[in-house]
Amino acid sequence: MEFILNNLVLHLYENEEILKERIIKSLKINKDINFSYKIIKKAIDARKKYDILFVYSCLIEIDNYEIKNNPNIKKLDHSFEDIEFPRIKPNKRPIIVGFGPAGMFLGLSLARANAKPIILERGRKVEDRARDVELFKKKGIFSSLSNVCFGEGGAGTFSDGKLTTNINDPRIRFILKEFISHGAPKEIYYDAHPHIGSDYLQVVCKNIREEIISLGGEIHFESLFTNFIEENNQIKGIEYIEDGKKKYLETDDLILSLGHSSRDTFINLYRDNLHMEPKPFSLGVRIEMKQEEVNISQYGKEYNNPKLKAAEYKLVTHLPNGRSVYTFCMCPGGVVTPSNTEENTIVSNGMSFFSRDLENANSALLVNVKVEDYYKNSPLDGMHFQEEVEKKAFSNKYPYFAPVQLLGDFLNDRCSTGFKSVKATYLPGTYFRKLDEILPPFISDSLKEAIPLLANKMKALGNSDNVLTGVETRSSSPISIPRDENYMSSIKGIYPCGEGAGYAGGITTAALDGIKVAESIIDKYLK
Repeated sequence: MEFILNNLVLHLYENEEILKERIIKSLKINKDINFSYKIIKKAIDARKKYDILFVYSCLIEIDNYEIKNNPNIKKLDHSFEDIEFPRIKPNKRPIIVGFGPAGMFLGLSLARANAKPIILERGRKVEDRARDVELFKKKGIFSSLSNVCFGEGGAGTFSDGKLTTNINDPRIRFILKEFISHGAPKEIYYDAHPHIGSDYLQVVCKNIREEIISLGGEIHFESLFTNFIEENNQIKGIEYIEDGKKKYLETDDLILSLGHSSRDTFINLYRDNLHMEPKPFSLGVRIEMKQEEVNISQYGKEYNNPKLKAAEYKLVTHLPNGRSVYTFCMCPGGVVTPSNTEENTIVSNGMSFFSRDLENANSALLVNVKVEDYYKNSPLDGMHFQEEVEKKAFSNKYPYFAPVQLLGDFLNDRCSTGFKSVKATYLPGTYFRKLDEILPPFISDSLKEAIPLLANKMKALGNSDNVLTGVETRSSSPISIPRDENYMSSIKGIYPCGEGAGYAGGITTAALDGIKVAESIIDKYLK
């Protein structure tokens, strides 16, 4: 029989080979009994820095074992480990707009179901996109077509590739296995905080693309969806621009997996009367510090032990003013990157390669933004609120350089004049500016109140030499597109999907939402 055994503990200086002894002790079996095991989860417990632990979950296969009252044993659930998609024959091919994580797994699912989806992606394929991103970082030559947000793989392609989620859905195991089969490291299947890294993500995107095409799907890069055509509240087709020409496609199924940054598309959808609603989001800066200091804060005297990975952190505080300030998208051993999608704007994000071995750590430092903070009369007002801040961060004197300020100077209301122990990593470059001049006052004031409180939880965050880089505005979508129990919007046949529509918050949840929408479409044609 097979089952999962949790809470197997090794001390830092114990060899993983003795894991078998821990299993025998936990199961209370004779050491001569034959069994096999496979690690399916591995986490670091550094709450006691004088005794850092590794905590494992293992898949056990053993004959004639009777499960007794062992709270660490969990019966195995094979559901969704491998999903078989029933074959369908829709009259018209489904059209997917956007080829980020949601669009990729949606396209892969429908392609395996024989639906031969047509995918429109406004940006370029990942190989060309990587060159465009490097050109922007090195020479400041910006492309609104191909950048850190737009193109194959979406915004996640040039990020840390974090796959951590609090959602407990068995399909996530399927997603991890698919990432691995398309080129991701095998460790992501059992690591407690899995990440792929931007370097591996580019390979994964290409391999998923090639499978979709091999199954009869089409992927049109540099193809901009402009509007949909409906009749009697039912989708009939779409218009898009490809090679400078306006084109038309008929469809009964249009899936909008747009991501959170396709502002022109949201404007067009609103104009075409697709129902939308404003939603809360967050806004702030990127904070950058020495990775070694993070390691010391989290691991203590063992901070440079080779068995320990670059340390992570996740911090939050709730202020008397009703605001929450928290870290998000923490990138160990990484860099701060540009993430703007429009000309003459600045947006910051973070990324790491799989090795996470660079000098600095960074994370977003965000304040929650309520609908009442920005709402005037349109569900698009949050999007325009973001854009105003991004334009303020842009300098005509230093085009596409990001504004930065040392943490100590930010807290003491003075402009920085030079870096100290922490050097900014943002490219194309940075310029010194008081971030109070860019951020809305309630954001700036909340950050100043919260930072000392967060530093009490992790000392490294409070170093006055740390660098704040403006501005982080795209942590989530400020818009939601409501949908019913069949995942359809107010117009039948249109399926809002993923992060841009308000149904995901990262790579894994976006991929998961793509699969769920695909399942709904498949079910419709099986009835």
